[in-house]
Amino acid sequence: MKSVEPALATLLQSSRAFFVVELFTLTLIGGQIYRWSGADVGIAYGGNTYATGPIVERGAVKTGVGLAVTSCDVTFYATDAITVLGLPLLQAARRGALDGAELKIVRAFTDDPANPIVGSVSVFEGRLADAEILSNAARYTVKSPVELLDAPFPPYVYQPGCVWSLYGAGCGVSKAAHALAVTVQGGSTRSVIVCGVTGSATYDLGEIDGVTGVNAGVRRTVKQHTAGQLVLSFPLPDAPAVGDTFTVYKGCDRTQATCSSRFPGQGRFKGFPLVPRQETAA
Repeated sequence: MKSVEPALATLLQSSRAFFVVELFTLTLIGGQIYRWSGADVGIAYGGNTYATGPIVERGAVKTGVGLAVTSCDVTFYATDAITVLGLPLLQAARRGALDGAELKIVRAFTDDPANPIVGSVSVFEGRLADAEILSNAARYTVKSPVELLDAPFPPYVYQPGCVWSLYGAGCGVSKAAHALAVTVQGGSTRSVIVCGVTGSATYDLGEIDGVTGVNAGVRRTVKQHTAGQLVLSFPLPDAPAVGDTFTVYKGCDRTQATCSSRFPGQGRFKGFPLVPRQETAA
């Protein structure tokens, strides 16, 4: 059962006609929030302003009792005037800026378009998952938070490598403390960033984020780090220009040796490299 504000309950029970608009709140994994109105005008509600945004087409939402993972298909149609992280929405979607973002859909009611919103009902809330980026639209499957319960139990297994996610709460290593700002130099491509990074292997399996330039907001994994360059595991959407900046973070292969040498006194290694292996008779 969904609860509603008393004023909305009164409106629904007493009025023969009322007006409905859907409001969308998109929260990126970086914390940036975008609020869009499903109408052709901006809507003020709950202390927030929902601006005119993309045309949003969504599928039906099924509700039920239990812990079943529900989903909703959502399609964003947008012009270049609708931006996310300073980029046109569809361009940002192609670069993965919307991946893993949370989307909340509510249905708001009023007795007259000229009057304030009386109340709202939650329609669906979940994370953007499977994506299909077209020339004029971005389609996503939004999965409910119940999906997070689909995890192994018990959560930890006996394995040589660490079970924690790097920079996560269990790992205990500060991500900001192991970040390095790099500037693109000549000879860089979509797959190789030539920069002033020194040493080798420190950033293998690490993360690199675009800060300025055509790849701002793009996130990739470093496949190999050698002196003066970073080889990416997957190419960037566009070739970086000289002077573009990125932030690269140290990586970890989850071994005890790497944890103790690369993050001395910080990591909380939780692997089991000394568990004896079962030997089979010849």
